Amino acid sequence: MMRVSVFPRLLACVSGAITGWMPILLFLIVLVGCGGQGATPKTSLFEDDHAVAAHWPSDLADVAVKLRERLSDSDANPQSLAEIKDLVSWTAEVAADTNLSEADWLPLYKASESLMTDLRAAKDGLSSDDRSQIEALCQLIVDAAPKIPEQLANLKVTSP
Repeated sequence: MMRVSVFPRLLACVSGAITGWMPILLFLIVLVGCGGQGATPKTSLFEDDHAVAAHWPSDLADVAVKLRERLSDSDANPQSLAEIKDLVSWTAEVAADTNLSEADWLPLYKASESLMTDLRAAKDGLSSDDRSQIEALCQLIVDAAPKIPEQLANLKVTSP
């Protein structure tokens, strides 16, 4: 049985017409691909896909601030407990998004993972041990935050 390929025959039929419609097709593809994205530019590739929690920290130091705010809340309601769990679980991720060295990041990661294990096991609110672990994590964050190197935009440019 002989194999018949359709592509060479199709190419032979339209080879004369390629020069006429090909530039128009190419123009339409470029035009559609370069279309506007709306009035405001995107600040993240994930803006359309993910909702950002209202209590998401702005930086590493903000994690400690938000945790301490929720710890000082006199009535530990379920929402603040859930936000504490979120903040503890996000600590390593937020720290990893900085220029913090691995040696300075690792204690934050280990402390947050250990604390998350305890918080998942806790059934009725925060124990005094949980509160002291959260405060210890906050202190680790406060100690690590000044160790973050300056961002490239803040570096001084020297002329040659």
